[in-house]
Amino acid sequence: MKVFALTFAYNEHFFLPRWVAYYGAQVGHENLFVLDHGSTDGSCEGLGRVNVISVPRSDYDEVKRVDFASHFHRALLNYYDAGFAMDVDEFIVADPAKYRNLQDFAARGGALALACIGLELLHARSREADFVASLPILAQRHHVLFDSWICKRSFARVPVRFGGGFHTSTAPVEFDDDLFLFHLKNFDYQHRLERQVTTSQWDYAGNFGDHAKRPVDYVKSIFDGVDDKLAAGQLSTDFAFREERQQCLDRTVMNPSSEYDFNLQGGFQSARLHVVPPHFRHLF
Repeated sequence: MKVFALTFAYNEHFFLPRWVAYYGAQVGHENLFVLDHGSTDGSCEGLGRVNVISVPRSDYDEVKRVDFASHFHRALLNYYDAGFAMDVDEFIVADPAKYRNLQDFAARGGALALACIGLELLHARSREADFVASLPILAQRHHVLFDSWICKRSFARVPVRFGGGFHTSTAPVEFDDDLFLFHLKNFDYQHRLERQVTTSQWDYAGNFGDHAKRPVDYVKSIFDGVDDKLAAGQLSTDFAFREERQQCLDRTVMNPSSEYDFNLQGGFQSARLHVVPPHFRHLF
């Protein structure tokens, strides 16, 4: 079973090495593909057997990005049996209690394309210390929110066309109980503050990147909300998210781009924070 993983990078000195280490262990370093959009910090150098495709720096354009992802994913399926596509701060996990890695998951499953169970990994500042770079992230961050926007359409073994942000695709929506996507944008308060300053200074084509341009007060409100939920006892150990997944399915419509979409009228999050099971915490 040949499986690949595809992502995009621009000066990702923090996330890219972690992405390479994680997905290299999942599918093999030689099966990783990184589109380098003009990095200048050296983060796309010295990655060993990883396949780096370099393109000139230009304004951030989500239409171009997902168009490349769709065509390149389709082309790679001439040589691979299945592939994952995601942002560099997204870590897709097949339940480690049931699967050795993502390659094992792909080999044993039959779905042609899947939406991931989307989880926003969060820094609970009232309970968790600042991030220590020498330790695994999931050993330090134990709380997630289900977020329909993070239920990316990231896995396919047949050609599909991805919509913006991988939020939609031309494949019908199907979930698997054991396939999760952890989004790490908010895994650490200080890191997110610094990241917000960085992305707000990028040049964007069209109307893309509105969330990346918001002031740091917006970031503070996210983390204040996490602490508020904990203070109110809004915490659960359930990790199946069956009701949330069914809500996604019930909301699915065909959008104007002829893609299956469950966020067309806006996304939603779980009401409670959920605790990451201990057997996940060694993964990254």
